[in-house]
Amino acid sequence: MTDANPDTTVLIVDDAPANIYLLMEILKSDYATIPATSGEAALEKIEGGLRPDLILLDIMMPGIDGYETCRRLKADKKTRDIPVIFISAATESMRDAKAFEVGAADYVSKPFEAATVKVRVRHQIKLRRVIQELKKLYQVAKDSNPVTGLPGNNSIRKAIELAVKEGAYCYIVYADLDNFKTYNDTYGFAKGDEIIHYTASLLQDSLAVHAPDSSFLGHIGGDDFVLLLPENGLEKTVHFVIQQFDRKIPSFYSPEDAERGCVQSVDRQGNVCSMPLISISLGVVNLGWSRYEHFIEVNDACAQVKKKAKEIAGSSFFIDRRKKVYSRVK
Repeated sequence: MTDANPDTTVLIVDDAPANIYLLMEILKSDYATIPATSGEAALEKIEGGLRPDLILLDIMMPGIDGYETCRRLKADKKTRDIPVIFISAATESMRDAKAFEVGAADYVSKPFEAATVKVRVRHQIKLRRVIQELKKLYQVAKDSNPVTGLPGNNSIRKAIELAVKEGAYCYIVYADLDNFKTYNDTYGFAKGDEIIHYTASLLQDSLAVHAPDSSFLGHIGGDDFVLLLPENGLEKTVHFVIQQFDRKIPSFYSPEDAERGCVQSVDRQGNVCSMPLISISLGVVNLGWSRYEHFIEVNDACAQVKKKAKEIAGSSFFIDRRKKVYSRVK
């Protein structure tokens, strides 16, 4: 263990001492490092009270392998928030679902490239600090939305400002409902609140499933929500939200409207109008793609991507990659 930065500790778990030594040399100028030569040894240190800020974990080890070690860490509420970066050989596939299903945040490949190791470790530690602060906001937020109880505008602003300040590589997702006003006008505000509650619960469930320990959800007001989640949690989260929303939303309508797939109303001129069922639009800003310096810049970008997402018919998402590329899910 080094004394370079005793406030930030990295546990390195690998059955090959040479790999541990090399990683310790790469990280020693920035972090305190602790070695463990097996999954059993790592778990013993954790059970003994060690709480590292990050764990570098080899996959293929005798006894308890990296997958099982990670699974046990994520199953324990005392350690599930610790980010785990898997160590994989060049011949191993770290892009399959298994690594992330057990809770891995990222991976580094052997042979190690010092710059890559440093960047990935730094990003995960920064993101963990952001999430720790966000969880405090959940507990002390005094501006929670009266309808959903979620953190409100002040907390959302603080969350984004903190992510920008830390340089966290994460996504900001601006969620907004389409055709919600027509629904309120037709079915009333009480039924509209039911949809707001459902949307809040759906967004919470999506984060619990796909980004349980590194995400934030706030409610701006009305039908507008903001999510903050890590890079590897975006795709599954938006697909889950869109698919589940479209599956459930017809049940909030009358059988006739649900079957037609639209609401018919009469405007002030007496014209009959048809409005589609409510859909959800998700505008996505990648904080790691462009260099934002202030909250207002992120806010403006969110407004732009939300507008783009709403221009796409039906439930959809739009990612601002500064290349004018979007993805759509139906």
